Amino acid sequence: MKRFLKQAFIFIASSNIAILTFVIVFFTTTNQVHFGVLGSIVGFLISYWLLKRKLLPNDELDKIERKEKKYALTQIKEAKEKVKKINSTRFKVRSIFVYQNITKLYKISNKVIKIVEKEPIRYRSAQTFFQQHLDSSAIITEKYVQLLSQPVRTHEVSTALRDTERALKQLERNMEKELLVVLSGDMNNLNTEIKLLNQHLTIDKK
Repeated sequence: MKRFLKQAFIFIASSNIAILTFVIVFFTTTNQVHFGVLGSIVGFLISYWLLKRKLLPNDELDKIERKEKKYALTQIKEAKEKVKKINSTRFKVRSIFVYQNITKLYKISNKVIKIVEKEPIRYRSAQTFFQQHLDSSAIITEKYVQLLSQPVRTHEVSTALRDTERALKQLERNMEKELLVVLSGDMNNLNTEIKLLNQHLTIDKK
């Protein structure tokens, strides 16, 4: 609504400037109507551009942010489905350590998704999580459960299980780093607030 009122004001103001320009040009060119019309058009276009640039400077930025928000929300929807798959696999494993590992992946994934869902602009700092690590977690946890379900435990299956467990542990570490990246903005703001508070306290002591 605020943007609509600004646009209306810009149009009305530009129209008034166009009329004033017509009158000035009309009388200064000895009643030449076509010069007056040309002058009014130029006056309208220039004033409209200048006023819009002044009052709506973030118009293009807003369009970009809306597209980013829409894209981020689409990614979040897909991510939630992947997290559901990760959650379902942790109840099918036999090792308490692997269970804890997958549970950690599930909790970190949920945390990142909730943060980005609340503030879609943070998707920029979580792209690696959505486009790489979450996919890998969903695929590897599913693969691990499939290996466990094999009726015969061959040497190859046992080796694949150990390799998968190591991959899950590495993914857990990567996920933790991703969470810290997403939270880095909050940490920076907190550090800034602490520095400002310390500065005020130092000034008060003097």
